[in-house]
Amino acid sequence: MKDSKTPLTNPALKQAMAAMKADNTPQTRNVMINEMMRATFLVPVQVGFAGTPPKMDKNGKVTIPPNTKISFALLGTTDKKQYFMAFTDWDELHKWRKNPAQQTMMLRFDDYASMIEKNPQVSGFVINPFDENLRLEREMVASLKQQKDAFAKAAKERAQQKRINPGDKVVIVELSHYPEELLGPVCDVLEANAQVNEAYLQMMIVNDTQKSYLLVLDAPKDNELFTAVINAARPYLQQVKLDMNLTIAASPLGQQGIRGSEPFYSRVRGRIYEQEDEED
Repeated sequence: MKDSKTPLTNPALKQAMAAMKADNTPQTRNVMINEMMRATFLVPVQVGFAGTPPKMDKNGKVTIPPNTKISFALLGTTDKKQYFMAFTDWDELHKWRKNPAQQTMMLRFDDYASMIEKNPQVSGFVINPFDENLRLEREMVASLKQQKDAFAKAAKERAQQKRINPGDKVVIVELSHYPEELLGPVCDVLEANAQVNEAYLQMMIVNDTQKSYLLVLDAPKDNELFTAVINAARPYLQQVKLDMNLTIAASPLGQQGIRGSEPFYSRVRGRIYEQEDEED
């Protein structure tokens, strides 16, 4: 649970929803779905603590103790269905109820999928019900979760198959151009993480046959950051049917990946690949 002063915005998702509303095509729907599955939402709750409520830390977070009862607000419709609500930002939440004392939690798509599965009386969830009013029905949520899990399982199996072993021949190749469709969403993630100093992108070829992108981050190893980067890159990687290996600059593979190379992103200089395009 987070304090109501914590900022939350989802500009990419709101833009994708607007584009789909203006021109509902398979492409705009896919973009919206990909953004929705990466987004973090605000959900109004009522928390009943067993005993003295815990205090917020300096970041406005509260650790929920065991045996805490959490009730989620549901939205009823004229056809007598009930939906969990998902708000992209505080402005959208305030269209439902502007209450400074309103308790909230931040949830992602997987959280909603799990809650819907456990609550058969709930028909799905709705994003920004008092503006875009985008409903995701129970069947669609279950299908998207199944697809996401299948992709993650397949990616894990491919990663295990393509693991670099001692004695493997590894060749790092400079890219002739940077794919903006890949780096744009990735840079959105990097810019939100102050730990990242620089980022490099190369092509890696293992044993002359296994080709994949190699993304090297000059940053501490952080599994949450790695997951966010992979999620941001997934739509493009699916489109071009390539995998992407992720490592940090301090690793042996990372050292090989950045040797003699220029970063595409820098905390100080921003999105360098865009600046180079302008110079050309």
